[in-house]
Amino acid sequence: MPHLEKWRNRIALVVDDSPSHCLAAVEYLTDIGFAHVYVAQDGKEALDILQTIEHVDFILTDLRMPGMDGIEFLGCLAKASKQYFISVMSEVPRDVLDTVQGIADASSLELLAVMQKPLTPESICTLLKKSNPNLQTSNTIWPLFNFSTDEVSLALDAHELHFYFQPKVTIVNKKLIGFEALARWLHPIHGVLPPIAFIHHVEHGELALRFFYDLVGASCDMLKKLHTVAGGIHCSINLPVPLLDRPELVDKMQSIVEAKGIESRFIIVEVTETTLMSNLATSLGALARLRIKGFGVAMDDYGSGYSSMKQLSRCPFTEIKIDKEFVHDTVHRPKKLAILTSAISMSQRLNLKVVAEGVETEEDWNQLSALGCDIAQGYFISRPIPEEKVLAWIALWQSP
Repeated sequence: MPHLEKWRNRIALVVDDSPSHCLAAVEYLTDIGFAHVYVAQDGKEALDILQTIEHVDFILTDLRMPGMDGIEFLGCLAKASKQYFISVMSEVPRDVLDTVQGIADASSLELLAVMQKPLTPESICTLLKKSNPNLQTSNTIWPLFNFSTDEVSLALDAHELHFYFQPKVTIVNKKLIGFEALARWLHPIHGVLPPIAFIHHVEHGELALRFFYDLVGASCDMLKKLHTVAGGIHCSINLPVPLLDRPELVDKMQSIVEAKGIESRFIIVEVTETTLMSNLATSLGALARLRIKGFGVAMDDYGSGYSSMKQLSRCPFTEIKIDKEFVHDTVHRPKKLAILTSAISMSQRLNLKVVAEGVETEEDWNQLSALGCDIAQGYFISRPIPEEKVLAWIALWQSP
């Protein structure tokens, strides 16, 4: 199994009160090539083991156990200083397993999968193929840099903050219709850093304005190149909601796109629903002015907040982007599938374009196609692309 070679000579921990289930898990993991597999009967024993050994690469845990159950165990792992690749297997109902996934997401646990018993060799192989133990997760590595606002400001001055572009394509015929501009820091020492390492410094104040106007300008420059090979393509940009309070924002955006020779209709401004309510009256006014100027306006991460429908009724959106939480792997999660189905149907009745974010697999794509979703964005199509490689990607995508 060459695709599982990365797990050879690794250490695993199986947490389950069933001797037969433990025996099967140990056998499967040993066959894959794990050097040692520890076994614990409940969460307390598992924590004791973790205290006595140097490290564990992979943890497979049940939920329903005497003593400390799996939920309590995961809570303890979430507070630990170390990160582990974790998978949950249990006989509890599917909706409870979905709740466990939500706990993991909220706690930044690296949960590979939640599975119903019985465990099989195929299921264990499938989940282990998803991750590489040689790579640390973004939850642990990027915050360690702890960059200051001054460092990010200097990086902006030095043109170290670059923009990558992730494609958006129609689901019905895979036609390229746009890109989303996403920031990356090309750090002279640490290499390419994702937004999580620095983006919080460019969401407020004057630095946020400088960064955002650079983003608008860079997006216009990219659109000028794109329109030479594919007309009608738009570019989506993320607007920090605090900037909506700036009275000069809309006019400045208009002046930038006019100076670049780009029509405003080719720029879609994305705002997140979770922060939009901070100053609703001002936000609504700015969004309305953007629409009057011809810009598109999208609700980003739809479904991640608590007032989505109210905001849809109040705000002048032209597009919604459904949060990846409700897009990936929903075919196996009935509750999320129902929410996704409802969101697509309601948005289309409101004459809004629907973009599904986080499309990672062909299964995700096919599910969205069956539901009639308009547009897809995610790793199944492409990762974010450096500016200099975008035209080559378009040529490859459009080739027969």
